[in-house]
Amino acid sequence: MRSTSASDPGDDKSLRSPLLPPSKQPATDEPEKLLIDDMLSKYCGEFGQWQLRHFVLTSLAWALEAFHTMVMIFADREPEWKCLGPGCDPSEKNICGFEPGSWTWTGGADRSTVAQWGLICEEKYKVGLVQALFFCGCMIGKFFQFLLRSVNLYY
Repeated sequence: MRSTSASDPGDDKSLRSPLLPPSKQPATDEPEKLLIDDMLSKYCGEFGQWQLRHFVLTSLAWALEAFHTMVMIFADREPEWKCLGPGCDPSEKNICGFEPGSWTWTGGADRSTVAQWGLICEEKYKVGLVQALFFCGCMIGKFFQFLLRSVNLYY
């Protein structure tokens, strides 16, 4: 005959027992009412040097990512252009059908990444591709950060 103990996985009693022992406070029907500040003080502690350090480091990481995101807006814009001669119509909105050399960038080719690398017409997809790859890298980095936190190797 097989004996069963509280640690035996086949025993129903071990499966239904709580993981944490019940609190020693008397049970009341009225839930505890705390303000947010009181709850944070009671369960999280006061705001100290370690919380400040964590806040600053986390904010720096987000600020750096924000700068990378914002630079795309300004560096990847298509600058203004102007006609130089025949074969160019200044009333047109698209420069893809013009002869090479019949137009130029206003302010020079170093005004934006698009003008500098010629990311117009059939090469325009590369601007969106680089932005998508950047955000995929951010997503992969966040996944690994979550993974490391879940196994307690981070923080």
